[in-house]
Amino acid sequence: MSRRKIVATVIMIIALAFSVSQLLFAQENKSGEINWVQGYISAVGNGTADPSDNRVKDRLNALRSAELVAQRNLLETLKGVQIDSRTTVENLMLKEDVINSRVDGVVKGAQIVKQDVTWEKNIPLATVEIRVCLSNQVGGCNMTSSLITVLKINPQSEPPYAPADRVKPLTAPPSSPPQKHIKSIVYDTNKPVTGAIFLLDGQPFERQLLPVIITKSDKNKPLTVYSVKNVKPKVIRNYGVVRYANNEQQAKSNPYIGENALVIPVEDITEDNMIVISADAVRIIRETTMHGNDYLSDAKVVICSN
Repeated sequence: MSRRKIVATVIMIIALAFSVSQLLFAQENKSGEINWVQGYISAVGNGTADPSDNRVKDRLNALRSAELVAQRNLLETLKGVQIDSRTTVENLMLKEDVINSRVDGVVKGAQIVKQDVTWEKNIPLATVEIRVCLSNQVGGCNMTSSLITVLKINPQSEPPYAPADRVKPLTAPPSSPPQKHIKSIVYDTNKPVTGAIFLLDGQPFERQLLPVIITKSDKNKPLTVYSVKNVKPKVIRNYGVVRYANNEQQAKSNPYIGENALVIPVEDITEDNMIVISADAVRIIRETTMHGNDYLSDAKVVICSN
């Protein structure tokens, strides 16, 4: 073997070692990310290609190799998305072949948001980042297909543990005048309410596509206040069922939630990861969703980790 070929082989081994180490590093650091606040799932892949006399071809081959790795990482990350407290995307894929093929399709059609190629001598080292949206029009996503659409999420997708009995909307003004909002529930009473922000205040809650918010009746009977069943099908497809925020200010700055959202403290989280709110909060929600102002049906809801 000539000296030139030996040098090229050594460089190739170094490049491959670099690529593998980068991939392992990414995996160790969860090379896929579920960004609930921005509304997307992303993953990064690294790849290389055998050097030839055609740098353009080598670059494209390296990028394709990196994209395939990114797709594998994205699929593994996507499988871990919680649909509700008992079901992940992977659970659904194992149960239904059609969901499996749809998820595979959305991964292969993932949006490339970043790609880069560096060179180690004549060997290309590529990095590709790809993204799938949780829903069609959230977090700057504008894809023809999203995770919610391929999973066929609809109002009938309500988790089985959600209480069958629901809080009924007010169809007429209450017999007594509406009460002033209590101190812990903040909003401007002189303006129409535009949405609801639920503050977890450090309580442990696992983010999911289909959260359930409940209350307790006078007889301690659980009642569903909000779930996917409240939301219009078109809204589910385009915006999902909920948004998430890392703090109250971030929640309020979400343009979809509007300028006068109810800020409601969460009382408790159940074993099934359902959010519990007070009877006072429910009363205010019922009063403020009258006369066609049903912000719940438009999924103008933010759950805030604050």
